[in-house]
Parts: sequence; structure tokens; C-alpha cells
Amino acid sequence: MPLQNARTHHLFSMKATGTAALKITFTLIAGLIGQTALAAPTGAPQPTLRVTEISQAEHPFETLYCARQPVQYRFLGSALELVVDNESRILMPAIAASGARYVAPDDPTTEFWNKGNLTNITWSDQALPICAPAGSLIPPYKASGNEPFWSVTFDGWDATLTQPGKAPLTQDAQISDTRANGQTLIAGTGANALTLEVEDALCIDSMSGMPHPQHAQLKYQSNTWQGCGGDPNRLLQGVTWQVTQLGQAQTNGQTQPEINFLPNNRIAGSTGCNRFFGEYMLGGEGMQIKGLGSTRMACGETLMAQEATFLEQLQNVSGVSFDTPDTLILSTNEGEIRAITN
Repeated sequence: MPLQNARTHHLFSMKATGTAALKITFTLIAGLIGQTALAAPTGAPQPTLRVTEISQAEHPFETLYCARQPVQYRFLGSALELVVDNESRILMPAIAASGARYVAPDDPTTEFWNKGNLTNITWSDQALPICAPAGSLIPPYKASGNEPFWSVTFDGWDATLTQPGKAPLTQDAQISDTRANGQTLIAGTGANALTLEVEDALCIDSMSGMPHPQHAQLKYQSNTWQGCGGDPNRLLQGVTWQVTQLGQAQTNGQTQPEINFLPNNRIAGSTGCNRFFGEYMLGGEGMQIKGLGSTRMACGETLMAQEATFLEQLQNVSGVSFDTPDTLILSTNEGEIRAITN
């Protein structure tokens, strides 16, 4: 349900999970409220929060997933509390051309902007991947399967079914059902009606080997076909990957390299000594990493050797796979880079 009134509505129905009950004390002094009024839309109710203890039982959090990163939010009067990486900030209503937008009065680079089922969050000027409840079907969406080959794309309004040797079939579509870890898309009527059910689960394309974040099941006419769906980037983004193995060698536990896959196909992290940055691309059957650069701080001989090996292997990455949902494998011509996330 689109957010319409911050005082009475929650964005989504899914309750927060995996985070201990929070009790947080807030103080909104008169000066802060005065600053907030500058950002609030005309006629918007002003905050009435006082120095008080607000329990999660009284005001439960909702959880969104920005790719792999969970964030929590809840409404407190006209204000919105946003929790990212266990840090809490209070945001207030702000003017928006569409949707519902909230901005932190003391940091305008922290923003929560909801439009329908999707939310854009910027945290201290760092844009997070698109945020949505677990199991969401996020446009532009694609699901596909093999034997027989089929694909369904969804742009938020229409769904298009593609099959070899047949003309693409485009029909009005809508989300008909939302579950704890999945959604159902329906399109068309009568003989051409189709139903696409998706569930959050690591799914490997049986032809390309590309991993996807959701399992998909298509029902069309008298057929039921299985496949994978969702953007593979959402399996990579939103967490820090700690590199445990370079080829046959284990990394130093105290100074392990770290990899962050970021929005807009950016990659960054640590070699264990220096910071690095570059670009990555997913496509076809694998991954490419290019444009690598790094800082130039000198470290001990062992760390510098690890850095040289890591950067060399990173720029030779050709494939991506998962041993488990939390164990990433990047294939290179010299073996594998293995990384884990907690």
C-alpha cells in the first residue's frame, strides 16, 4: 500500500525480524523542530515527540531489504525513525513531487523516499540499493527458464511473455498476492492469462550458471514451468564480503581483503592494506571487473604480497557463483577468490 499519511499508515505489513527489541530515548528540542518546519510540506503536522522512552512493542519496526542489507523503520507521530547498521536517526516529512519523502533535519543527505512498494534510502550521502520488503518483485523484473525456454519481463505495468518461435505476448499485469518471502504476478485474461510466482531463494540458471535471488514458477495455459528471477546484483550488494581464500592460499584473518559491490556497478573495498575501487559488470555467464585503482600506502611485506595477488586475481575475474547463499566464489584463470558474509 502506498504511504499516504505518516501518522496512521505503515508502508508494509511485514514485521521486523532479526533485531533485538529496541528502546531508544529521543530529545527533540525546540530549535530542531524549528529547523524541521523548513523541510516539512505546507500543512504537514509538526512533531509532538517529547523526551520519552519508546518501546518496540508499542511502535513496532518494519523491515526493508536494500539488496542484502536489512534496514528498519517505524512511524513516531509525524516523524519516521530509520535504523541502518544499528544506528538510529529521526527523519521528518519533506516536500516531494511524488511518494512520501522524509529527511533528517540535522543531515539533509539522509533521506527515505517511498514510492509505492519501493523505497530509495540515502544514508549520509551514501545511496543504498533499492529497498523493498522480503520477496518483492522489483521492476524492471525478469524471470526465465529452460527446456522449454521462456522469459517474463515486468516493467511495473505490463508483463511480456517471450517464447522461441512465437511473437512476444504483452498484457496488463499486477501483483495479486504478497507473502512473507514472495509475490504473485498475474497478467491477461482467458486463454492467454499467466501467473508468475516468485520466492526468495538462491536459484542457479541451469544453462548459464548465473545465480539469481529468486525461484520463479510460471503457469501459462496448461503448463507449469520452473525458472529463476530477479537481479543477480541483489545477491552481491548490501553487505561486505570478507575474502578468506585467494587461489589455494588462505588470507590473513586479521587483515583479510574486503569487497563491496555497490549500486551503479561500482566495486570498492580493502586489500588488507589499501583501499581499492573500480567497476564490475554481470552478463551472460559471468562477471568482469575493470578500471581498478587503489591508494598507495606502504604496508609490511606479507600484506603487500597479499595485495598484489588479490588485485591481480580480481581484475581477472570471469565468473560468479555461490557455495552457499553466504559464500561467494569469484572464478579467475588462477583459481578462485572465496569470500563470506555474516
